[in-house]
Order: sequence, then C-alpha cells, then structure tokens
Amino acid sequence: MSTVSVADTGTTTTGAGARVAPAPGPVAGPLPATVDVAVVGGGCSGLATAVRLAALPGDRSVLVLEGRSTPDPRSWCSWDDGSDPLPEARSASWTRWEVRSDRGTSVGTDPEHPYVLVRAADRRAAAERRLAALGGVRVVDGAPVTAVTAVPVTDGPGVSVHSALGTVWAASVLDARGPRCPEHVDAGRVLLHQRFVGHWITADRPVFDTTTATLMDFSGQAASGPVRFVYVLPVSPTEALVESTLFTPDAADPFDHEDHVTRYVERRWGLRPDEWRTVDSERGCIPMTDAPLRPGARWSAAEAVVGTTRPSSGYGFARSNRHSAVVAQHLAAGTPVPPFVDGWRTRFLDAVFLRFLRDRPEQAPEAFRRLFALSGPLVVRFLTERSTPADDLRIVLALQKPPFLAALARTVVDAVTRRRTAAVAHSAPDAVARRTRAARSAR
Repeated sequence: MSTVSVADTGTTTTGAGARVAPAPGPVAGPLPATVDVAVVGGGCSGLATAVRLAALPGDRSVLVLEGRSTPDPRSWCSWDDGSDPLPEARSASWTRWEVRSDRGTSVGTDPEHPYVLVRAADRRAAAERRLAALGGVRVVDGAPVTAVTAVPVTDGPGVSVHSALGTVWAASVLDARGPRCPEHVDAGRVLLHQRFVGHWITADRPVFDTTTATLMDFSGQAASGPVRFVYVLPVSPTEALVESTLFTPDAADPFDHEDHVTRYVERRWGLRPDEWRTVDSERGCIPMTDAPLRPGARWSAAEAVVGTTRPSSGYGFARSNRHSAVVAQHLAAGTPVPPFVDGWRTRFLDAVFLRFLRDRPEQAPEAFRRLFALSGPLVVRFLTERSTPADDLRIVLALQKPPFLAALARTVVDAVTRRRTAAVAHSAPDAVARRTRAARSAR
C-alpha cells in the first residue's frame, strides 16, 4: 500500500516494467542568477507542479533543483481519478485487486478507475518531453538544496536558494521534497511509521498472475506485533514488485524486510532462491499521523507541499497530483500556497482508523479484508476521497464493531484532552501577568 518513498536509496539498477529514462547527466552550464519560481525536488509533486506551471499563460522562468544525481528508484501508485498531469507516464495498471488473509481473500474491481503504477523513470521521461515542448522550465540534477532564506530586495521580498551547485534568487520557492517521518507528535496524537522495502524481482519461470494486484497479503503471519503485510504488483508473468510493509510506532523497529520478502516468494510461488533475483529495490518511510505536518524552520521562506499523503493508508500520489494544480496557480499569481487540508469527515475517520491500527494491530487483517470485500467502486470512492456520507456509513457498518467503537471513544477523549491542554497553555501567560500585577500592587 505504500506509494511514496521519502528515502534516497542511492545508485540502483533499472527495475522491471520501466521504460528507461536517460540517466541524469552533468549540468550544462551554471545555474541562473535569478528565476521566477524555484522548485526544490524533482519527484512526484515537483514535476507535476513544473508541468502545470509551464502550461499556464504567462512568461515565467522555472528552475527545478533535484538532489539526486542518479536515476530515481521510486514508484507511486493510486487509483486513477483523472488528476495526473502526466497520464502518459503510466508504467502499468490493473482493474482487479485483492487482499489476502488467513480468513479468506477479498477481490475488487473498478474498470473505470484502474489501479495505476507510475515509476519515477517513466514519469521523468514523460515530464522532459512535455517540458521540452512547452518551454520555460529547466530541471537540474545533482543539486541538493541546503537552505532557503528570505532576502529583502528593493522591489519586494525574494528568496535565496542555496544548493550544492550554487545560489539562486527566486521570487517564489516551492519545497516539494515530500514529507519526513517526525520523531514524535504531541500528546493525544497518533504516529505510525509505514516502513517498506520493495524488490523488483525476475523469476526463471512464469509464476505471476498479471490480472491481479495484491494490495495486502497478511496470510501465514504471526498475529502478534505491529501490522505487516506483503504487496505485489505483477507486470509480467516473470516480473513483479514484491514489497514488505510494516505499520509500526517504533521508527527503529528491527523488522527484517529482506527475510520477509524471501520467505514470501518461496511460500506463495514455490520459487527456490536460485530461481529468482532482485533487479532493483526501493525503500522508505511514510508518516501515518493525525498531527499536522509542517516544513522545517530552516525552510520557512519557502512554500511547501506537505500533508498530501492520506494518514490512514499512506496513499498520496493522486492527492499530490490534484494539489499540484492549486500550487501552480498560486505560484504563477505570486500568492501564498494554501496547505492541502482534508474535509472534517475524512480527518475524523482517519483519526479513528489510526487509533485502531495502533491499539488493535492483530485485528487489522480482518478489517482490511472486510473493507475490500465491499463493492470495488465503493471502496475506490472511499480511498480517493470521493465517498458520500452514505458510502462511509456502509463501510463503517462492515467493519468490526467493538474495536472501532473503542477507537472512536479514544479519538473523542484525545480531542477533548488536546483542547483542554491548548486552553491551559493559552491562559497561562495571562495568569502569570495577573499574578505579576497583583504582586506589584501589594508592594
């Protein structure tokens, strides 16, 4: 279920199913002294925003600074909702998916909204073709940004972007590097780390069913411990992404993802170690939290794309694509970029589900099996934030009642506690001032 890797895994080989984009080469010439818009990060959000900016009316210069100097190993997935500004970059898709557990297998389908895989190499190649046709945007690799600072100038405020290749002044700066897993959150909030390691593997014989994506396979796993499962995207009878995923409150959880994948490949497809090999890998950590995500203080001079990943699932590709249209409009207009904010109903349901995952991880496989046993279009509407209150009610009624009622109660208690704590913190300075005035009057 993981969709956005936030770790740079370094040099990798090309993965199965990817149409190879040219490897980033040396920078041609020095960086420009000034640009209208600087985008930090050439991943999912950065490229989507750059493409949308290039398509908007007006004459503006846009510079995308990507820290990697080697091909990006990441991949992104989501149900196709028509929001991708680069639909031609699709690497593979499935109209049928499944969730497996020891209690059975749930299968869903929605031909109008297929489950889509986009590999970073394919997306970069598509973006370069589109930007070459539109003009006005330059993408530079091997330029990690170290700081973004506000710089007053005579005709208005500006921002100085400091990178390994030099400093650029920009009228606007977008931080599109993606979310970082926070180390902790305030009391009354939930933080789980969605840690994953995915291997693109090639088998010596055809064993993969290309008609069906396995979103979660909980089968054959111990009931204790945090939520863990295997995710499988088969792109050919002999090629697939097999990913070990863990939802854990411990950022340093020593879970052996490599062994998890190896044992799974042997158990599910009967492949001996000498019958398959890894040709590419990706790994990362996605924050699953109901706490607001904020950019670092060092980057306060930049607009930021944060919080587009859905807390309860880790899906963020389509949400980031949708938000990139809003971001591009505001950058073009020179107005502040609004944060991505879910509606109250989505925030509340996610908060309840996060507490369920944290407090009752042993019951998560059955919850996901029941969810995906419902109608495919219904589930997709829910997971892509297009569900109605009636849809949400159908989903809530299908899940286990006692643990979710307990999670609901805990969510309400946490919300009340946060409000009381905030009220006390707000009134504390006033109380100190009153005591100071009283002491002075007594003298």
